[in-house]
Amino acid sequence: MIDTVDRTTEERLVDEIDRDALAAHIDALADLRRYPGTDDQWEAAEYIVDELGADGVDAELRTVQAYTSVPVSATVTVTSPVQAEFDDAITTAFSASTPPGGVSGELVLVDSVGHGTSDLPDVSGKVVFTRGLPTPGAVRAIDEAGARAAVFQSPTEGELHEMIVSPVWGSPSVDDVDELPDLPVAEIHHADGEWLAERLAGDDVSVAVETQARTEQRELPCPVARIEGTESDRYTVVGNHIDSWHEGVTDNASAVATSMELARVFAENPPKRGVVVGFWPGHSMGRYAGSARYADRNWLDLRENGVAYIHIDLNGLDGADHLWAQHMAEVGDEHLDVLEGGPLPLDAARDDDGLIGGGRRPGRNSDQSFWGAGLSSLLSGARFSADHEDAGPVGGGWWWHTPEDGRDKIDVDLMVEEARLYTAIVSRLSNSPVLPHDHRETAAEIRALTEQIDADAEGEIDFSPVYDRLDRLDAALDAFVEVVNAVDDDGVAADVEDVQVRLGNCLIPALYMESPAHEHDPALPHEPLPYLRVAESLPDRTGARAGFARTKAVRGVSKLAHGVEEAADAVEAFLDDRA
Repeated sequence: MIDTVDRTTEERLVDEIDRDALAAHIDALADLRRYPGTDDQWEAAEYIVDELGADGVDAELRTVQAYTSVPVSATVTVTSPVQAEFDDAITTAFSASTPPGGVSGELVLVDSVGHGTSDLPDVSGKVVFTRGLPTPGAVRAIDEAGARAAVFQSPTEGELHEMIVSPVWGSPSVDDVDELPDLPVAEIHHADGEWLAERLAGDDVSVAVETQARTEQRELPCPVARIEGTESDRYTVVGNHIDSWHEGVTDNASAVATSMELARVFAENPPKRGVVVGFWPGHSMGRYAGSARYADRNWLDLRENGVAYIHIDLNGLDGADHLWAQHMAEVGDEHLDVLEGGPLPLDAARDDDGLIGGGRRPGRNSDQSFWGAGLSSLLSGARFSADHEDAGPVGGGWWWHTPEDGRDKIDVDLMVEEARLYTAIVSRLSNSPVLPHDHRETAAEIRALTEQIDADAEGEIDFSPVYDRLDRLDAALDAFVEVVNAVDDDGVAADVEDVQVRLGNCLIPALYMESPAHEHDPALPHEPLPYLRVAESLPDRTGARAGFARTKAVRGVSKLAHGVEEAADAVEAFLDDRA
């Protein structure tokens, strides 16, 4: 019998993280404003490939054709009952550009905007003023409600946060290009928003909103490094984003530097399974266009050989006070085991932590382009607590997505400690005799979520096809884990790995995706089992609308049951071969 999870090799590898190398990479990247397709972005990409090559890493400078949007300018002018101009406003990526002079209308205050038009009053032909960050869901709702423009009040005093409002994941296709917003969007300072709110409390207010964004197809650099495995064609994907808002030292030069150092360490210490390191462009101004294009081009190989995706972002935050974590259920125990030895207290994200991207499971953010290919996802790093004075709107510092994200916001010593954690995680995934994935946890999560939706549906839908197949899967996985724990030769370990990869192929798209597995769901708020959530609304629906919802829910049951059945078939076939 062998130890199925290698927790020893990482002890040696983490000590090879070089603080001086991390600091040198930060210094080289810090002054570059890595906007899509700019000379600075190409310089950064060439630096990455050249430095990795000098370190003996097989790195290639690929290119990506991506539809991206760069904010140019915004002005909000109060035209009645007084005259005032906010000329230090900003617009967003994928905001609509206005004609010269902008668009005008009566200003309507909406305290908070949800993700549907039913959350809004009558705003047709008006300009919506609301508080908080401009997000794709809110902008889509305002757009669909017929507003002429939207003005958002920054949540951070003295700072404006750059944002992207496209809900389309990656570069649009002919199927979803019409989902891009057709709404001018401006963000104004918190103090200016307070002044506007005071005017609205006593008068009718009219404004003109003028915005310009440069939206076009661009060729972007996409460095990719690859370390081949010594015993397997399988690999872990480590990703970050090469682009930035302004200098973007913590978002995301620190992750670029860390990924470069990880690539060096594993190139000098080749793992059993390989490691692919992607430096994705089009994250901030292309809605994850780089990782989405990589996933599209390599989908078949990722599905056959990819085992996990680790996204690194916002690491090295000076003053961060805890470790934050998200992961899929099957890799959660090993992920948390690594992080519990980290430099800061571990506070695994809760579903209600109030931060963008919050929750214990990965959401529709952070280059999560690999669900359809079946890769288990892990994210973690040092963050600010929600009530910390420096937290900002997402726990990444008040300087997040602002010109203030410079070299002074980095704690290199913390970067080193986080790099050690990422090295340990990658090592555990890449050097363990069998993958440290426990899909019993995935099956249990699917069952718990199904039971919750079933209870909310109040008997309107028959979920027995799912439960019957989950019973089969649970029994098969219990027997499978017995085999895993008794693995005593490399041949059986390879066969076990094949089953583990197949389980990811079946269960991850079934649990996380509404779209077909070779496509991408929108970059909008997400819940697991998204295609079954309509069943929860059935008790409140009547007439034809209830029938429409029931149709979708019944199909959703079949979809989930089919995914679980394929997973059970894969495990049972393995067990039959071993009998």
